[in-house]
Amino acid sequence: MLPRRSSPINTPFQNPALPIEERVNNILSLMTLEEKVANLGTDPRVPRLGIIGSGHVEGLHGLALGGPGAWGRVRDAKGNSQNIPIPTTTFPQEVGLGETWDPDVVKQAAAAEGYEARYIFQSEKYQFEQKPRGGLVMRAPNADLDRDPRWGRSEESYGEDSYLDGTMVTAFVKGLQGDDPKYWQTAALLKHFMANSNENGRGGSSSNFDERLMREYYSVPFRMGIVDGGARAYMAAYNAWNGTPMTVQPVLKSMTMKEWGLDGIICTDAGALTNMVTQHKRYKTLDEAAAEAIHAGINQFLDQYKEPVNEALKNHRITEAEIDEDLKGVFRVMIRLDCSTHPPWSGMQASEGILPLGTTNPGL
Repeated sequence: MLPRRSSPINTPFQNPALPIEERVNNILSLMTLEEKVANLGTDPRVPRLGIIGSGHVEGLHGLALGGPGAWGRVRDAKGNSQNIPIPTTTFPQEVGLGETWDPDVVKQAAAAEGYEARYIFQSEKYQFEQKPRGGLVMRAPNADLDRDPRWGRSEESYGEDSYLDGTMVTAFVKGLQGDDPKYWQTAALLKHFMANSNENGRGGSSSNFDERLMREYYSVPFRMGIVDGGARAYMAAYNAWNGTPMTVQPVLKSMTMKEWGLDGIICTDAGALTNMVTQHKRYKTLDEAAAEAIHAGINQFLDQYKEPVNEALKNHRITEAEIDEDLKGVFRVMIRLDCSTHPPWSGMQASEGILPLGTTNPGL
């Protein structure tokens, strides 16, 4: 994520010996407002400062960089899209992994997936026009509960029992992120928080139940993945809980951040910003919706967000300081993914095509 190892350390954020918070604060102090808005998407980078982060990849049961979904697509310098798949290992869907009742096996599968993601992202062999392929923020595991087999994505859940799901989620998170005390192999991004297991109208529907059921059932796999597994990223669901869309639900801050210790990425689902206007009818304008999402803790949008965010700034609905506070979570995750000072994963050597992030000399 951070500059090349061969570069001299001349700003605090480049110094891996400093605390994460000091490095993050230094990054934000050097960024322009335009750069900050640009980093509210899913591709955090500040080329002017030499900061190249990582975007998202799908990985519920194996790294998705090919297949019918065209996850291997790339864009050339002219913006033309090409599908160049990369073969990766495929494991059983989450429902199949859940049927093993074996968290050790689930952790091993996730570790293999994370290894492949890191290998491809860092290897010159897989670069396209001198840019890394894939990413290190894995949209996995799915911590949703499958209460009804008629739900269209039942195969993406470990099952209906909250403790089983939470145990498997925790194992998958630990496998993806690895055991290194300083750096993660990849970052687990749990989805979809929460009560997302309905299909028809989920973009604007509300899942209604009391706080006890929320705390004792629907939120349990997410809590276990964050508190026990160490995940520091998740995706908010399309639906509302008791009438308030999850993209702006106060529990994002009051529970997941303040109680559970989540200090990383909270992203929207694709199009969820727009849905708050068109389907939930929560807000009349996109700039109001964007402002409230930022107030709620959202720091990555999977939507056409720049114009609404800039309009919200213009209309004084949000401040640069509020954007700074949210972006801290993104850069905390990026720094935890960094291996610019030494390769922290045993067995991943330059001779295998693995390079520490940001380096060009295989001998380093």
